[in-house]
Amino acid sequence: MMYKSKEKIQVGDFVRKLGQQRRQQALLHYLGVIGALLSVELLFNVLGTSGLGILFYVVGFVSAYYLYSNGNKLMRRATDAHNGAAAENEVAKELSLLERKQWQLEYNLKIQRWGDADVVLRSPCGHWYVIDVKSHKGTKVYENGRLKKRFGNKIYDFKEGDIIAKVKGQAAAVARKKGASWVTPLLCFTQSDIDIPGNQAKGVHIVTKNDLINTLLRLER
Repeated sequence: MMYKSKEKIQVGDFVRKLGQQRRQQALLHYLGVIGALLSVELLFNVLGTSGLGILFYVVGFVSAYYLYSNGNKLMRRATDAHNGAAAENEVAKELSLLERKQWQLEYNLKIQRWGDADVVLRSPCGHWYVIDVKSHKGTKVYENGRLKKRFGNKIYDFKEGDIIAKVKGQAAAVARKKGASWVTPLLCFTQSDIDIPGNQAKGVHIVTKNDLINTLLRLER
């Protein structure tokens, strides 16, 4: 079953909730830091500079550092999730044009192994597409069989690993779930440019948000 336009409120919900969970976990870690430091202060008043006291101080400070470090990591991941949800909403606004042309759209389709597919589309001609939405900055390039990000003269891998393989896996899973003979995979970036010949690599179409509609319509010809 495909979502209708009025159900657009579900766009990005999965990622948004994930971000909220990570932010809550980060706050709990920060509270743990406060608790650890207060415990150190309390123990200092009781044990002073005895050998046992020093041992507890070291444990307390190490625990505080560990909690603070992990809290920061969770907060960064929460920010990434928030940006991802915003990107999915941006793409949904672009795709609203296709809904008026009788395309069917489904958001956050849960599939085995691959988590969820950001957007699944079925054209009026019966062709299927899956879109993985990304909000990463940096010019996207394809080198040594992998999609990467370029900032100036420096090139970096994606922390998520091989995102081309991921969206191809999503396409295969969607095909099985929907009983489709073929699902075309696309990666859509909402920020920065793409510097890849033909905007395609390993059978995956790699596009910017502004080129998404034109790419889908071109693939229908």
